[in-house]
Amino acid sequence: MLRYDYVVIGSGIAGLYAALKAQQHGSVLVITKGPLEECNTRYAQGGIAASIAADDSPSIHMEDTLKAGAGLCDPKAVRILTQEAADCIEDLIRFGVPFDTADGEIHLTLEGGHSKPRVLHAGGDATGKHIELTLGSVVRSSRVAVLENCLATALTVEDGVARGVSIMDVRTGSTEEVRSKYVVLATGGAGRLFSYTTNPEGATGDGVALAFQAGVELVDMEFYQFHPTALHLPGAPPFLISEALRGEGGILRNVRGIRFMPEYTPQAELAPRDVVARAIVQEMQRTGSDRVLLDMTHLSPKHVRTRFPTISLYCEHYGLDISRDPIPVAPAAHYMIGGVGTSVWGEASTPGLYACGEVACTGVHGANRLASNSLLEGIVFARRVIKRTVEGPLVGHDQAPIPFTRMALPSRRKKARGATVPSLQDVQRLMWRYGGMTRDGEGLAKACEQLAQWEPGSLQASDRSSYELRNLVVVGRLLSEAALARQESRGAHYRTDYPQASPEWERRIIFRKEP
Repeated sequence: MLRYDYVVIGSGIAGLYAALKAQQHGSVLVITKGPLEECNTRYAQGGIAASIAADDSPSIHMEDTLKAGAGLCDPKAVRILTQEAADCIEDLIRFGVPFDTADGEIHLTLEGGHSKPRVLHAGGDATGKHIELTLGSVVRSSRVAVLENCLATALTVEDGVARGVSIMDVRTGSTEEVRSKYVVLATGGAGRLFSYTTNPEGATGDGVALAFQAGVELVDMEFYQFHPTALHLPGAPPFLISEALRGEGGILRNVRGIRFMPEYTPQAELAPRDVVARAIVQEMQRTGSDRVLLDMTHLSPKHVRTRFPTISLYCEHYGLDISRDPIPVAPAAHYMIGGVGTSVWGEASTPGLYACGEVACTGVHGANRLASNSLLEGIVFARRVIKRTVEGPLVGHDQAPIPFTRMALPSRRKKARGATVPSLQDVQRLMWRYGGMTRDGEGLAKACEQLAQWEPGSLQASDRSSYELRNLVVVGRLLSEAALARQESRGAHYRTDYPQASPEWERRIIFRKEP
């Protein structure tokens, strides 16, 4: 049995940053189910938001974040995020993250929902990759121990306290128990729940499923953000086309070549993501097409190619010159807003368990995440997690500032015959159809019933793919049940049968598995 002071599950920006902070206070193990550097962070293009410009401030950044969150942000968490941003950025610079500069200063760009240019980037449109490789290199040369290709299969909770984790070597199938004083979940999101996603294959909601099975509280599971612009080309997998292209002047046109965003909102292409994504869907329906076009051809070709080298090269591989050809795009699943409910110190409802990054729900994002706040949230709250373990007792949640409704997963009819095991594609098609960008009560009820039928069969997991499928079924049920309960439209949650926001639903939904 392995023993450490800290066990960090996940190796994205939040996990690696937490590990580097924790090594000053004890022994640390990072567990990751693939190679250390393979995670969602690596594919984040746009950048990381921070109010470091002379004409910007944490209060302005906070105002933009609250506006995007559609009434469900925790103001205390947002204040912490925006006020502690600059210190964490300085940390990343000290670790060696090569942010792009212009005239000797860090270059800042504008993205949708922001009132000021405040997004730092590296390698043009390869920010996540540079952050991940930099932090990964620092971890490999540090005292932090790393277990790659090991999947966390269950949290160990004894007398109501998280004491460790069970893991499986995905190459050999061998299992082991790891014990620790503190368990930190940093497992990322669940984009593979949907047929079309910008996420890599490993984004299967592992941390949320682990937490739910261990009786930990989960919050805001109905809110899943769809990125408005993913590459939509025959033969090409969905590929993120960064928000920053619109920040640099990119224009959205329908397949007839007509610009349409000003018809939907005064903010046009720079509106928050949920607004842009839904406008794109409506425009596709209006024109009978499965795509719209993101046009950069009116900008300097040299600027477009040098500012967005990753996107340029990827599109070039498929015969597309983004400086001369409009980019065919459509929305795709991108970011899990809900997750393991935490205090502003990253504490989960089970003592000894912490969460940070995309797996956590700190209350920062509310009903709709502001662009480029995700990488920032990862480091701000990872630092606070470690600070709490050193400076403060395990005190559980702070008083919730927003009303909430507690729910358990409803008991649904189970078929009398043997349990059915779905394929990954079965789950993805179901969720894309009924739990995607536009939802209604009838479709969500069908999804809930089907996922409940699949759940018993999916629990018989034995290898990485079957464990991941199990996790996706659990996350799919949580999302669908929460979306069915929320009878309104707000932020990233849109229901055609309840198309308006309701004051009665200015509250959060909390799930917890019944004993």
